[in-house]
Amino acid sequence: MRTILVVDDELSILESFRMILKEDYRVLTAIDGLKALEILRNECVNLVILDIMLPGMSGLEVLSEIRKINNDVEVIMVTAIKADKTLRSGELAHEVAYLRSELNKNFEFNNIVGQSPAMRQIFDTIIRVAKGDSPVLITGESGTGKELIARAIHLQSPRKNKPFVAVSCPNLPDNLLESELFGHEKGSFTNATDKKIGRFELANGGTVFLDEISEMSLSNQAKLLRVLQEYEFVRVGGTKTISIDVRLIASTNINLKTAITKGTFREDLYYRINVVPLDVPALRNRREDIPFLVKHYFQKYKEELYSKTKKIQPTVMKLFENYYWPGNIRELKNVLERILTLYGDSDTILEEHLPVEIKSGDNHHTSYNSNGLLELSDAGSLDEIVSRTEREVIEKALQKADGIQTRAAQILKTTRRILRYKMDKLGLS
Repeated sequence: MRTILVVDDELSILESFRMILKEDYRVLTAIDGLKALEILRNECVNLVILDIMLPGMSGLEVLSEIRKINNDVEVIMVTAIKADKTLRSGELAHEVAYLRSELNKNFEFNNIVGQSPAMRQIFDTIIRVAKGDSPVLITGESGTGKELIARAIHLQSPRKNKPFVAVSCPNLPDNLLESELFGHEKGSFTNATDKKIGRFELANGGTVFLDEISEMSLSNQAKLLRVLQEYEFVRVGGTKTISIDVRLIASTNINLKTAITKGTFREDLYYRINVVPLDVPALRNRREDIPFLVKHYFQKYKEELYSKTKKIQPTVMKLFENYYWPGNIRELKNVLERILTLYGDSDTILEEHLPVEIKSGDNHHTSYNSNGLLELSDAGSLDEIVSRTEREVIEKALQKADGIQTRAAQILKTTRRILRYKMDKLGLS
């Protein structure tokens, strides 16, 4: 729910705005400019309705200070007379409808939060791409929100009232992937005790999202390619040809051209799925979105966890903005959820509540040269390098195992107990 701050020195005006807007928005109020500025420093506010005639600090002076805090927030300047007329005439209902569309455009788009030029461009691309049926390939690092973007394309498309079916390719055993995607008939293989409808058939009329398509084996890639050429298939063990009408959206966190060169991804499938490419930037490459994301998920988890925490210390926000975020938005969400779980009784999120890598201002990122050797320039101390490398290796194993710790431990050739100990030590949830 988006937040509106109403600033007026008349309590009746504040209460009237609250009553009218409370069904659609979270409404905050302030009776003077100083209180309004305090709220803006500690809350994620999407719109300010500001009275020009305020005691002490005038509305125009408040506006000037607002721009220093957040130059992008929408501000509507009103007078008490105009506010009273607006409330009595019902004009506010039309204003609310307009603001809803503007706020979606400027801050949140189908649950994707961002105001940076890079994200605005992605929002525009989503709207353009959604009109057609061409396959879309979404690229970007793990944790950048590729599935959210796929869902947004679906929800903006003519297929929005039909199913959106997501398939996590790394999470499905290779020998079961064909059955999962296209279904099977009863008795077609051991343990096939019933007929199964596949994901493509379930999504008929809608959208199929293949997450991390690069994890598919070459044999399953070939089967997928055949289906995408004709949009028809036969269930495993069946004889009947089934025609489908679906849109395909795929994602990957690796360079598929490199995978083609290595022989792990089919070139013909690449050209079939990469009709419309959409690259999602890493969070460190759109740092201006970090305060909005922090405040958005702070509010979300605060409500979900019934936390008493009211604000975030300014120095904490600065550390969030400066941190490298190798796990991108997924890592940011995990950090905030963990803080509000452990320190939810605290009035303010403090530096001492942060994981060590954020608190220490660790902006290093382990990098290697062309010979595979660790680059030591500006790499930090030995403890920092070891901690950072362990973190990256564990994160990659968890991503490959789709978050299943037992499977990640097997990948790392260790026990789940040791993995859990390392995760707790590194602040990984």
